[in-house]
Amino acid sequence: MNNKKQLLSRKTASGKRWFRLDNAAKIYPAIMRTRHSSLFRLAALLRDPVRPEQLQQALDLTLPRFPQFAVRLRSGMFWYYLEDCRKPFLIEADVINPMRPYSRRDAQGYLFRVRYGDRRISVEFFHALTDGYGASVFLRTLVAAYLALQGVHCPCGEGILDIHEEPSEAEMEDAYKRFSNFRVVHRPRETRAFRLQGTILPGHHLHIVCGVSPTAKVAEVARRFHVSVTELLVGVYLYQLYLIQQQGGYRTLDPVRVSVPINVRRYYPTQTVRNFALFANPGIEPAYGTYTFEEVLKLVHHFMRFTINEKYLNALMCANVAPEKSLLLRISPLPLKNLVMRLVYTWTGESRFTSTVSNLGLVTLPGQMASHVERLEFMLGPSRFNPVNCGVISTGEQIVIQFSATMEETDPQRAFFRHLVRLGIPVRVESNRNWNEE
Repeated sequence: MNNKKQLLSRKTASGKRWFRLDNAAKIYPAIMRTRHSSLFRLAALLRDPVRPEQLQQALDLTLPRFPQFAVRLRSGMFWYYLEDCRKPFLIEADVINPMRPYSRRDAQGYLFRVRYGDRRISVEFFHALTDGYGASVFLRTLVAAYLALQGVHCPCGEGILDIHEEPSEAEMEDAYKRFSNFRVVHRPRETRAFRLQGTILPGHHLHIVCGVSPTAKVAEVARRFHVSVTELLVGVYLYQLYLIQQQGGYRTLDPVRVSVPINVRRYYPTQTVRNFALFANPGIEPAYGTYTFEEVLKLVHHFMRFTINEKYLNALMCANVAPEKSLLLRISPLPLKNLVMRLVYTWTGESRFTSTVSNLGLVTLPGQMASHVERLEFMLGPSRFNPVNCGVISTGEQIVIQFSATMEETDPQRAFFRHLVRLGIPVRVESNRNWNEE
């Protein structure tokens, strides 16, 4: 059966196309709530003002190329699923507090938003649809279509899809199921981690702090310590979280961990633009004694090198996929599944780490696009248990480190950027709130 027939065969009685949630996506509808949005945001800051009419035209041209995103969330008897959404998709003006959580009613429409500001084009995705890589493919394709309407030709490739091609079945696969070998089902046991304490902002308010640094300087400092850029940034953040823990006098012996999403496409050949990521949680045990920054950095480095390999990641993947094969779970009604997944997530999910650093790495842009895009930005949504999270992305000469927080206090963000400056990395700080570096 060819790809097109496989794609068209997934239809409801009403003729609408539907998709199963991938393995990673199944948890997000169950934990959807006001303080846990499960959203993330990618943005392209252009060198010229955005033209909303042309952006809407570009979106109308781009969306049919991504049918797995042109969907709404539906609940069946046993599982959630995604169904074609045929409502008009309208772009929205940007806001100071982005990534408003989806309500159950909102989920009846599209599960992502396209926003525009003065020079910024942003996409906000519900994590049930895709991960950071998939969203970056959509954003780059959308920006390419937008620039094409202005007479700027951006060649396909390098994360830009041809909007005139038919969607590929390979782009919509659940790669977790395809690559799980089930030789070993292993998930490391972790205890409850230290949590940041602070004043939670009222309503849906986000405190966004963005630091922009030269990519070359960050890479130079990483080489000085013989670590990768991700390991350097995670090490700095982990060390500053540890210092905050020790100064606060609150649970000073609890482990401090930072969750680091891993793009598994580096190890398995797949074209999927749906979720395909796993997580490594490097950390330290303050109960063992006092740590220096160099010690923390070495621990992060060796932990990441030990865990980020094909065999270890496959074991984690299998541990996530294995419950789907349970007959008891498959025949359990959806409300019971939701209850179980919420309880499991509470005990084994975010409670096992203190914060998140997600680094999308270097995202390449073709020369024609790079001349019109000043930088890309990446931001994680608010979390119920971890009020401060960090997203990192680099394009060309700039690396953008963006903190999003539902906590009023900015001690972790300030300490992180000050540490970078002490290491010799210049940082230009921007914020959607008043930011006093003193």
